[in-house]
Order: sequence, then C-alpha cells, then structure tokens
Amino acid sequence: MSCPSIIVDLLLGEPVPIETALDDMSAVRIVYVGEFHTIERHHNLQVEILRGLFQRNPNVALAMEMFTSGQQPVLDRWLSSREPVSALVENLGEDRWTNLMDYSSVLTIARDLNIPVVGLNISNGIVRKVARGGLGSLSEEEKAFVPPDVEPINPLYAKLLSIRLKVHRAFQGKSLDRIVYAQALRDAVMASTITKYLEGPKTKDRLLLVIAGNGHLNYGFGVPERVKRQINVPYRIILPSESGELELSEAQKRQAVDIEISHEDLKFIHQPIADYLSVLPIKSNDRDDSADSWDVAEKRLDEGWKR
Repeated sequence: MSCPSIIVDLLLGEPVPIETALDDMSAVRIVYVGEFHTIERHHNLQVEILRGLFQRNPNVALAMEMFTSGQQPVLDRWLSSREPVSALVENLGEDRWTNLMDYSSVLTIARDLNIPVVGLNISNGIVRKVARGGLGSLSEEEKAFVPPDVEPINPLYAKLLSIRLKVHRAFQGKSLDRIVYAQALRDAVMASTITKYLEGPKTKDRLLLVIAGNGHLNYGFGVPERVKRQINVPYRIILPSESGELELSEAQKRQAVDIEISHEDLKFIHQPIADYLSVLPIKSNDRDDSADSWDVAEKRLDEGWKR
C-alpha cells in the first residue's frame, strides 16, 4: 500500500513516531509484538522493532511462538550456523510452523546480531488432544509439559475467545470450553517459558521481545497476564491491525462462518487492546467479512488439529 502505517499510543490517544515508541519500549523488560501470522507488514514491523530495540539495548533476546521448547536444540544449531532459513525449516520436520519462511528476515537479523532466540510453544499434538478430549486425554508423559497454573482462566478472556471462535464452522453449536482450555494451555506454556528465561541467572537483565499471534496478547489477556502472575516486570504490547490485508485460502473460507463483532460486543472489556497499535487504513471495501475473525480462529488455533 502507498500509505505507510502509523503507530498510535492508545494511552495518549495520539499517533507517535516509531522512534518515540521504541524509546519507551526499550526501557521495559518485555515487549510483546502481536501479528496475524501471514501478513507481510507485520513481519516487517517485527524486524523494525528488533533492530530498534537492539540499537537502544544490545542485551535483547527474541522469543517466538513459532517454535516449541522441544525444537530449541535444532533452532540453536541453526543460529550457530550460516545456513539459510530453508535448512532450519527442513531440519524441524513436519511438526514445524507452516509459514516459517515468512520469518526469514527477523530470524536472520537475530542471528547476524547474535541475539538469542527462544522457542515458546508447546507441541501441536498435545494441544490437539486437549482440544478434543480435555486434559484427561493426555498421557502422564504429556501431562509433564502442562504448567500447574493453566487454571484459572480469566473469564473475560474466555468470553472474548468464545465470541471470536464462532467464526469457525466446525465450532457451531458446540461447547467451546475445551477449545478455550487448549488456547489457555498454549498461553500458560509460553508464559512459563518467558518467566523462566527472565529469571535465569544469565538472562535476568535481558530485554525480551516476544512475537506471538494477536489473540495471545490482546487486551493484556493470555500470555501477558499469565507472565504478570509469576513475575511482575514492566512490559509493553504493540499490535498491528489487520486492515483488510488478511487473505484467506478457499479452504479457509469454506471452514469459516461470516460473523460480525461490533464495538458494543466488546464493551465488557474495560481496558485498551494494547499500549500501541500499528495501523493502516482499510485496504478495500470488498474484503471477506470473515477475515475479521482473529485470523480465522488463529488458523484453527495455529492449525493444531487439522493434522
């Protein structure tokens, strides 16, 4: 698009230069950067923020939803190599993030600047089992990966998820309790990993940039509130708007149901969606309304149960 994005400080209620936002973000311990996983502008913003934070505080680390803790050895080997990102994708095998190549720039810059990269997520297989059969469906070995503080789930967050998950045709007329619990499980695992990293003897002074889907971060729900329960450090959240840029495949459109979420529907949330928004004007008026759907239920909650 010809119009550049702008950064809006939601507490000031004014647009601010990206440099001003970066100055503010560099003074905290955690910066959460949200995304719709397949929008190129969002990945460009991640690169800009990572560079900007490093310039202000070289003692920065990057944590990503796109990798599990079990994939950390493979990720570390790639970071110590000069291989292309395509080699990392190949070495991760079938249980890799589906559009990992879209993160090539941020991963390469992290490696070039010697910035550690931390895998945050839990195996899709475990999340899939919880979504289908609840925590009781897990083996004892699998339960070892479940943090003890998955519950309680913020009821406001659960309500928000229930509203947004109605976009998915497969969820129509069904209880969403297990789906919400599966999302909370991802949040809890990522929060636990973040906390352990920030409290490590060699990493306790690092600034941590966290990249995760908007649905894990918006309104401070999900990951940020769970981290705050464990370690009360200052943080900022910056979310990029969807702004009509999200493009769904024909298969995703068939899986989606048109829903409209209004301003009034979200009035029960009495807090801003983030500290900063990166926004564009709406791209066009002929977009598919189902694209307003939290990336179509986070592409089936990060595509966790399509495989």
